[in-house]
Amino acid sequence: MLVTDTLIVTPGPTEIPHRILLAMAKRTTNPDLDPGFFKLYDEARLMLANMLGTEKRNIVIWVGEAMSGLEAAVANLIRGNDKVAVLSNGFFGDAFSDLVSSYGGIPLLHRVNYSTVLDPDKVASFLRNEAKEAKVVTMVHCETPSGTLNNLKELAKVIKSEGKLLIVDAVSSMGGVNIDVKWGIDILIGGSQKVLNLPSGLTILAISDDAWGEIEKVNYKGFYLNIRYWKDAVERMEFPYTHSEPLVNGLVESLKMINEEGLSNVYSRHRSIAHGVVKAIESMGLKLVPDLEDYSSPTVTAFYVPNGLSDVKVREAALKYGAFIAGSWGPLRGRVLRIGHMGYTASLSIMTSTLTALAKALNDSGYRVKIGDVIEAFLSGVSA
Repeated sequence: MLVTDTLIVTPGPTEIPHRILLAMAKRTTNPDLDPGFFKLYDEARLMLANMLGTEKRNIVIWVGEAMSGLEAAVANLIRGNDKVAVLSNGFFGDAFSDLVSSYGGIPLLHRVNYSTVLDPDKVASFLRNEAKEAKVVTMVHCETPSGTLNNLKELAKVIKSEGKLLIVDAVSSMGGVNIDVKWGIDILIGGSQKVLNLPSGLTILAISDDAWGEIEKVNYKGFYLNIRYWKDAVERMEFPYTHSEPLVNGLVESLKMINEEGLSNVYSRHRSIAHGVVKAIESMGLKLVPDLEDYSSPTVTAFYVPNGLSDVKVREAALKYGAFIAGSWGPLRGRVLRIGHMGYTASLSIMTSTLTALAKALNDSGYRVKIGDVIEAFLSGVSA
């Protein structure tokens, strides 16, 4: 190996900054009993509430990979035979159908091609016709397998105008893209291992007053995924089960880093870096998965592997040069490569190293590119 450190530039889990690593290494106490931990947890809730446009009483942070939050949202809002409008433009959007079915709901699927995004007008028509009886709507904000970002603000407006409850998977966008729960989001789900640059293990939920009311009515009987048990947990100083102090320490540090930079600056940085990466990919003669750059997410770029090349071989070659990039899932498996520019990794230095490694990997694989031109395209794109 020619490198001593490998940059994790997958679309989650991500590279962890030293500040967060140091925060997670602090001496821990007993999070069940120590009043100081409840204060720490509440600090994280307040910063998340400010970032997401809600109140801290509506924020829940629990131990469990973000998939637990997606399942919990369905489990706590769906009764048997409830009809659910499942909006999908990709692999994870489709997956909501399986979750709905597993809890006895009836999924009504509105699917568009993975290379495009959900159209608010077509969604409105679907909700007024095929899904008129649906109580709940599910959707994914950022589809990482295809690198697309749906227009959450406009979609939420349409969905709420039809009187539906909205569940949003924001696992790969929270912290890197502006999200305001007041747009009409009822349960928003985030995860620690994406833009927030922590290890996997925390789920973040932002829950509307309407959703709290429906959660009480549904009265889900499970334990670990029961959102009701987390309501007023800080005020009661009693969590349903033992929390992870190292992860919450890391989360607080991550949110402090975001606040120090300023939310608008964070979002602008992600957009600029993403545009630069897109321009670099195009300079190599590679094709983006999204039909238009406007559909691309600021947190991940997905592009097709050149004909005749193995995605695995390209990834292995890039790793040799110090960049751990990703393949894709579902129908895109084996055909697509992805670069995550999330949080800390949405930076000039990290993306310059990543794109250099990718260019070297392609050259080693027989697909010729000029590294200097690639980096120039990236830097020009960032500054555009």
